[in-house]
Amino acid sequence: MQERAIIIVGSGPAGISTALSIKRVAPHLADELLVLEKARHPRPKLCGGGLTQYATELLRSLDLQIQSPSFRVHKVRFYLHTRPIHVRKPNIIRIIRRDEFDAELVRHATERGIHVHENEAVVDIKRRNGFLEVATQKDVYKARVVVGADGAKSVVRRKLIREGHSRVSRLMEVLVRVDESQTPEFSEQMAVFDFRGMRDHLQGYQWDFPCYVDGQAHLNIGIFDSRILPGQRANLKDSLLERLRRRGIAPEQVTFLGHPERWFSRRGRYAQPNVLLVGDAAGIEPLFGEGISVALAYGPVAARAIKHAFENGDFGFHTYKRLILRNRLGRILTRNRFVARHFYARKNQRLLSGLASVAAFCFNARWALSRGSGSLPN
Repeated sequence: MQERAIIIVGSGPAGISTALSIKRVAPHLADELLVLEKARHPRPKLCGGGLTQYATELLRSLDLQIQSPSFRVHKVRFYLHTRPIHVRKPNIIRIIRRDEFDAELVRHATERGIHVHENEAVVDIKRRNGFLEVATQKDVYKARVVVGADGAKSVVRRKLIREGHSRVSRLMEVLVRVDESQTPEFSEQMAVFDFRGMRDHLQGYQWDFPCYVDGQAHLNIGIFDSRILPGQRANLKDSLLERLRRRGIAPEQVTFLGHPERWFSRRGRYAQPNVLLVGDAAGIEPLFGEGISVALAYGPVAARAIKHAFENGDFGFHTYKRLILRNRLGRILTRNRFVARHFYARKNQRLLSGLASVAAFCFNARWALSRGSGSLPN
């Protein structure tokens, strides 16, 4: 059995941000930190791939310069009725491929001395005398702290943190090879968010994102359903099929891929003694379902809690949720959950034309309401 002070399960943006943040605020703990990843990078990862300006700011705070191929978007088109609303801003989003992006994050982390074990899936976690025993396919580890950064289907959460209610959104996407000269998303450097499916019980939107895969132009076409409210559910595949049909894309040309996301709630449980959740394992925002920046933002908050635990010998993490809520991250999560619950309510459908402006504002100034809080904690 190997012994480590900290084990982080998952090497996506949340896990790597947590590891690098620990190295920054408590470098003496970094040598006793291990990241476990069930796959090997670059590994497939379903995601729209929108890298917002807030995400770029967070990467900069971690001293990360991302060189992965990306498509720079200068215009966003919103649909709630036939007539669209446009938001124009230089580099408002970069569209990246998550397999390449995550692999680059891991490379930066290992170059800074973070230990990452790939192809080592966690199969069980048990409590033993104030420690946690983490069993993988290859070994058993004893750790004082375990961080669950392993996504919406988190093994860490399932084994150690029980919740009485579901907070799961659904997404479905396809990748379509296109001629960029004939595709407005490329020629206009534009991303599309289409909320018209709200009339058919969709609590979310459909998207068209331009991207490059192996140097070839593709559209990432997808659908997000927050499911933040009870009621009849939209048929995601039928809605996506109809969108493809309108673009002249035959269903047999594409592969449909689906995945869940978890959204943040103030009622949620994000810690237990010796355990913290970050990123999608904890919860992201349910208005746009944008997870990369939120995942990155969890890292410094978790690092602060972990540093405090080792300094004080108290690994209860009783104040972790309070740290999240008082942080800029928590204000973003709480605000966007509030907006989503009202924006996607069917009783407000008759106000769609006015709500279009709300959607555009929240996207264009998504983080403006929390700017006064200062930077993320060190």
